[in-house]
Amino acid sequence: MKKFRSALVFASATLLVAPLAACASEEAAVNDDSATATTETVEVEEVVLGNIVIGVGLPTTGGSAVLGEPMTAGIEMAVAEINAAGGILGGQITINQVETGGDDASALNSFNRLVSESPAAIIGYPISTQGFAVMTQIDRSEIPTILGGTNSKLAAAGDWAFSMTSSDAITSRAAVEFVSGTLGFTKIGLLREAGELGTGASEVVTAAAAELGIEIVTEQIFQTGDVDLSSQANSLAAADIEMLFVYGQQADYIVVSNALATAGVKLPTFVAGLQPGTYASLNYDGFGTIYNRNQCIPSAAESGPLADWSDAYEAEFGSVPTEYAAIAYDGIMVLAAAIELAQSTDPAKIKAALATLPLMEGICGPHMGTPAGNLSFGVTIGHYEDGAYVPDEVLEVLP
Repeated sequence: MKKFRSALVFASATLLVAPLAACASEEAAVNDDSATATTETVEVEEVVLGNIVIGVGLPTTGGSAVLGEPMTAGIEMAVAEINAAGGILGGQITINQVETGGDDASALNSFNRLVSESPAAIIGYPISTQGFAVMTQIDRSEIPTILGGTNSKLAAAGDWAFSMTSSDAITSRAAVEFVSGTLGFTKIGLLREAGELGTGASEVVTAAAAELGIEIVTEQIFQTGDVDLSSQANSLAAADIEMLFVYGQQADYIVVSNALATAGVKLPTFVAGLQPGTYASLNYDGFGTIYNRNQCIPSAAESGPLADWSDAYEAEFGSVPTEYAAIAYDGIMVLAAAIELAQSTDPAKIKAALATLPLMEGICGPHMGTPAGNLSFGVTIGHYEDGAYVPDEVLEVLP
């Protein structure tokens, strides 16, 4: 039987082979010691899976479609590759995708619809607040759910929750270390949304800044969806800061850029998780050099697996892949590895496999299972130059 083998799945499969090889060696040793020993042939039944239903919850309309649309394409690409190669242990993946909407209530309703179809696992929900909104239902459903939000507390908030993105605990700390060690700045400001994304990032940045001797001179807060940020921008303009960190949703960044430009703020700025489509819509007069911290940047890859994958994605979908397209692709591949390791579509067995996955290299950085549910550990720090993203550091921050 032809079975799917990506680099990720092959890494997990070797763990299944190694114990069998050890047993074979022990049996040979016994046979060598006793010429009269008899060998009993034991037939091992090959596991063949049936249809594998995976639920997908993504925002493909509204301001967060900049995340959901490329993630949909990344998932589609991964599933097509797996199924074309024979599936997972013979089982073909079927995707059941629903729209999550732009608010927490819509996200919760979408999750309940997915659960009603009894999937083996669920993947998606790239907005941290929506991830927290569905957390109680994740545990009640007892279906392993791989979330796309970056809040550092997200994966640990539920027993059945996992995270396919490098969390703010990794990426934001790396950004603060870059500001201190590479740029040499000692006074920064924070402009962030009031929800789980901004609050979690603020905690990480504040702790890292205190450890590295950086002063957070001012912290300005806004509600996602606010259209007037003049008060916050004017406060930043009056503050004695060398660099600005901004955390919000993609649509917020456009409002932020206009407010900063009007207030005359033109500082080097980390815009967390900035996506290419959003970057193209910014008012650049509101920033000095724009920095970004991501898990990976497909558009900046010049060689290697990420570059090859990016070329294949562009040929398939007619657009340059974003970070979230690569994250979603890897998310499906990691889930496929867990299903093969579990040799089952039983949610409890998949959950156990996800928590114990061995280290494996994806196109968007390294992945491995952890007790806290974090699965991804890649970081790229870079800046924009003449409209193009230029990587400054590519890191692997393993637990």
